[in-house]
Amino acid sequence: MKHSKLITQLVGLFSLALILSACQSTPPTSRVPDITTRPASIDRGIYTPQMVTEPLDQHSLPGNFPLTTSSDDVRLQQAATLFQSGNPGLALDMLDSIEDNSLSPDQRTRRRILQAVILLQAGGSFQARQVLRGGVESNQPATLAAFYLMRAKAAMIQAETADALYALLKREQFLAANQVLENQRMIWSLLMIADTRKLKKIQQLDMSAELAGWLELALIVKGNSSYDYASTEQAINNWRIKNLSHPASAELLDQITKEASLTKPPKKVAFLLPLTSAYEPAASAIRDGFEAMNNEQPAGSRYQLRFYDYGRDADAAILYYNQAVNDGADIIIGPLERKAIDSLLTATEIHVPTLLLSPPAEQSITQQNLFQFSLSQELEAKQAAQRAWLDGHRYGVILFPQTSIGQRMATAFTQRFNELGGEIVSSESYAAKETEFSPVVRRLLGVDRSEQRITEMKALLGRKITTEAQRRQDIDFIFLPAGNRNARLIKPVLDFFYALNLPIFSTSRIFSGKPDPVNDRDLDRIRFPDMPWMIASNVELESLRTFLQGGWPNRNTSYNRLYGLGMDIFSILPRLQMMRENSLLHYQGLSGILNIDANG
Repeated sequence: MKHSKLITQLVGLFSLALILSACQSTPPTSRVPDITTRPASIDRGIYTPQMVTEPLDQHSLPGNFPLTTSSDDVRLQQAATLFQSGNPGLALDMLDSIEDNSLSPDQRTRRRILQAVILLQAGGSFQARQVLRGGVESNQPATLAAFYLMRAKAAMIQAETADALYALLKREQFLAANQVLENQRMIWSLLMIADTRKLKKIQQLDMSAELAGWLELALIVKGNSSYDYASTEQAINNWRIKNLSHPASAELLDQITKEASLTKPPKKVAFLLPLTSAYEPAASAIRDGFEAMNNEQPAGSRYQLRFYDYGRDADAAILYYNQAVNDGADIIIGPLERKAIDSLLTATEIHVPTLLLSPPAEQSITQQNLFQFSLSQELEAKQAAQRAWLDGHRYGVILFPQTSIGQRMATAFTQRFNELGGEIVSSESYAAKETEFSPVVRRLLGVDRSEQRITEMKALLGRKITTEAQRRQDIDFIFLPAGNRNARLIKPVLDFFYALNLPIFSTSRIFSGKPDPVNDRDLDRIRFPDMPWMIASNVELESLRTFLQGGWPNRNTSYNRLYGLGMDIFSILPRLQMMRENSLLHYQGLSGILNIDANG
């Protein structure tokens, strides 16, 4: 069918729109500018900023490659020390201050590597790719290998398969013989995570015979849709004969052949959802998105679906989970809400691959068969913190609703911003049903204290003075994790109380799901993350939405995000284990660029 092809294309087309302004994309900054302002006073509110004492992850640099050496410029050494002690902002500022002509060619290259490491740690893959763009000055094999590894990883995080492949192939030229197999395994994993459509598109580019051979082999393995091992083994053997000079190691080729014989996709998929409860709209949206994708596949390639409704009884999820296992489910998707998830994990050993649709109370997922895929507001808050930091902001305030999700978003933002070396100077909260925001905004921005000082000055002088109240000057942004209704009321109040020039960051809760240019004018300049399925606008995507959703009742609501989530669950099922084994593997979906981290 025409739309079957369209679905395949679109799933590989979009990348995560990290930050949007008034529902339009905002280009990432190319570097982190110097910050010279310091807070004059700190009202810590309910949060206590804490300095990170543990060394930050070096983002998988080779273990034998040091960030700096004893012979390096002292400022390079200081920058590495600052980064490893939890001060990435100061480390970047230090690196930016070093003049090129004071460094050797190798040191200039390692400075770029260190800049990329810091930016990747802060979620700035776009900025890291900019740093690593262009030629390389070093002539040291170890430095060159590390440089191209970081270039590959920055591209992988953005699901830019072609660029990552080019970088890994280039890296191999500078590796010792005993390092080549690890690099080739990375190449193969990258090929296996990508869509067939994407690989065929790369084939159309100018490339080396080496890359052409890798692509041909990958398409042979991916083409085994009927899982006929004998024919696939023969095709791989034919490839080996045809490509005798190809550098792919015999050990890896043997491994690929063996894995092809063991690959059996899940056919029976069980959904554990509260379809007769207050969560019904959310549960149905996930189900409908998955079914839409499944129904567009050839009849022989579709999953066999079975739905288990545990309704309002979270504890019933345990019984239905065990029933799904007994019914022979290859993978179980659900439960949806935290109470059911916590009950299940407390009472049951997970023996069947299970994809949770919300994070459990205990965030770390250690069981091998357990995965998590959800629209996490806490994760969005962390993304907003990263974007604020990458934009050069270091001191902010938070205004959040007095709800459990409001508290969690504020906490997640603060923790991540503190990890990056920023500081939340003050915070205020408001009742969920509040309609008068002037008092809380005046406190947040310090306008009340400014007004009080003016009153005291008038009383002291015994006459009128011509002056205006001011907001506090020790902050450079606001985090506003509000819903759409409250945000429309709060933003004009912030502008009125002298915050018109302060950047405001939020989460996708601020966007109702339906474009409303007239009423959303009050939200201008607010930056927030959202999925491409919700905000990307082009003819193909509109065609897909219309074809798949038709008269779906919740199309222009926030539940549409969960529909997109269901579509992406369909796409990642065959990739789950591969993504678990390598956290650098990223998949382009309609809900964004997806990967599995250490927490599942």
